[in-house]
Amino acid sequence: MDDKEKKALERHVAGATVIHKSPFEYITTQQNEKTLTKDFIDKFVNPIYLNLKGLGNKKDILQNEIKEVFKDINSKVVSTLLGDFNWRTRSVGAFFAAIKNLTEFQDEIGRLLLKSEVCYAGTSYCLTLADINNQNSIDYLNQYLAYYLTQNELRFDQGAAMGAIAYLDKQNGTDELKKHLDKWNDFVSDKENWDLKRSIDHFEKNITALKEIKKYAS
Repeated sequence: MDDKEKKALERHVAGATVIHKSPFEYITTQQNEKTLTKDFIDKFVNPIYLNLKGLGNKKDILQNEIKEVFKDINSKVVSTLLGDFNWRTRSVGAFFAAIKNLTEFQDEIGRLLLKSEVCYAGTSYCLTLADINNQNSIDYLNQYLAYYLTQNELRFDQGAAMGAIAYLDKQNGTDELKKHLDKWNDFVSDKENWDLKRSIDHFEKNITALKEIKKYAS
């Protein structure tokens, strides 16, 4: 295996399973200069990341895991996690930003969502943006949907983003979801298992669990 093949394999394992061009590819995001240590990953990442998928059903597990590290989560930890090119670390970084109310990472998380470089992490980005709930987070979600709902071949986190917008509409008395419905219907027309109500219900269950974990941890 030559260096190019090795690099491609490393990116695939990290979650870059689909290479795509987008208007957001030139957006700058932070990149770590050093590889994360095994101790750091074992402490902050491994106990958490698998439980973020289906968060709404794993609240109790996550509460126990968060209790062990909550006092050690700070801006430096979150920055390090988000700066690592891996879906596991970035998912956890976004989750930690939410439970610690580290809203200074909103733009970094929004940019990561728009770039969508790695799989799976987008759901955590959407949850954190919805938890922050300001115009900036709404703008990031709208930008994401305006583009990625037109990319029929990219089955990314469109469902989570629609769920986030629907949740924010409910919280804010707005109707942002309406502007995306036509594109959503076109996008899912050849995707049998994509269902808007299910996406909305799933997101609301997950963000309810997130808020309960925040309350428990703090």
